[in-house]
Amino acid sequence: MKLLITGASGLVGARLTEVAMKAGHEVIAIYNQHVITAPNALQVDLREENKIAKIVKDSGSDVVIHLASVTNVDLCEQDPHLADLVNAATTRAISQTCCEAGIHFLYVSTDYVFDGRKGNYTEHDQPNPVNGYGLSKLRGEEATLGASASFCVARTSVVYGWGRKSRPNFGSWTYSELKAARQIRVVDDQYCSPTLNSHLAVMLLEVAEKQLPGIIHLAGASRLNRYQFALEMADEFQLDRRLVLPTNGKLSSWVAERPLDSSLNVNKAQELLVSKPIDIKHALKQFAREIEN
Repeated sequence: MKLLITGASGLVGARLTEVAMKAGHEVIAIYNQHVITAPNALQVDLREENKIAKIVKDSGSDVVIHLASVTNVDLCEQDPHLADLVNAATTRAISQTCCEAGIHFLYVSTDYVFDGRKGNYTEHDQPNPVNGYGLSKLRGEEATLGASASFCVARTSVVYGWGRKSRPNFGSWTYSELKAARQIRVVDDQYCSPTLNSHLAVMLLEVAEKQLPGIIHLAGASRLNRYQFALEMADEFQLDRRLVLPTNGKLSSWVAERPLDSSLNVNKAQELLVSKPIDIKHALKQFAREIEN
């Protein structure tokens, strides 16, 4: 199978590129600012719609996996035009091109399309984002499924893992701070489904191989708040859990509102996939095994 992956230099995209190539697939890896050395890597600003449309059409790909997006929640709140341009308009252009070219399209979205009032959201629950990031990603979802009912939207939640040192994520930051014996304050009033990037990559590849249609939640199988997540990490790495101090999200300096419980129900993925969502203890053990790489 031939895959075109956007956002291939990112936390998930880099892992997905590796996993797909090891599985014997041919990969065209699209990146923007952060250079990657994978074969068939191309530098493209996805806002250049005509350029990316031509690359997609000429690629001969079987599936496009669209990971590239603006994920900085506060930046999306401050610059809604940028958020809509990259997360929604670009998705609309690529999905329409894929439809015209007969290429399957897989769009990676977020739990932030939900308002967080109930948690354990299924694929059938009605989105209602509370911030600009979630709204822009929801518009990307609507563009994807509007282009073709056979296309796929894969939602995930609080992705962590080893990646670029220049851009730590919640998992790598928590580990480095606790390893250095520094206290951290972590919110205990916001629940999610923390997702290990390397396992997400495996699940995404399987969804792409099967060309599943519609919406599917690909996330960790455990509902946790970030404080609980940090304690689990301290225990896994045998670090001092007393360094983890709870705090309230209302005391933060965030610009954008965050949903209080955006955890995702992953029963559908559990039923359909061989590489099923894993709970936090199994995920952190894998995270620990990967540290030397």
